[in-house]
Amino acid sequence: MSMKVLIAEPDFKFAQQAGTFLERLANLVSYEPQADQILGRIEKFKPHLLIIAAELATGEVLDKIKNTPDRPAILLTEGLDRYDRAWRAWQNGGDELLLKPIFTTDDLHIAIVTALENRANPAGRVKPAVKSA
Repeated sequence: MSMKVLIAEPDFKFAQQAGTFLERLANLVSYEPQADQILGRIEKFKPHLLIIAAELATGEVLDKIKNTPDRPAILLTEGLDRYDRAWRAWQNGGDELLLKPIFTTDDLHIAIVTALENRANPAGRVKPAVKSA
């Protein structure tokens, strides 16, 4: 099944790496590097999955996303040096967590599947399967 994926990530290299992988699997990918544009992009693009940098996933942004109809699953990304920020964002509405800068396509695939499963069953949500290189 093809998905619409929004990558909200200021790290161009990471966004490009993730986007290329997803596009190879016939997914439609859109990019948004600016925090103040994320909500408008979600409303217009209507993604199934949002891959968002933890530094862009403020409480306000996550609250607004949680209240949108057909909310996308949220996969948070963050570097190991700021794991605390990513963990707080996950607790406030993220569906999965993936640590940067390096990941394998298998790690990304597993994180996406977990995010989608957690979104579909919030009561059975599991702690993030944190992976890093």
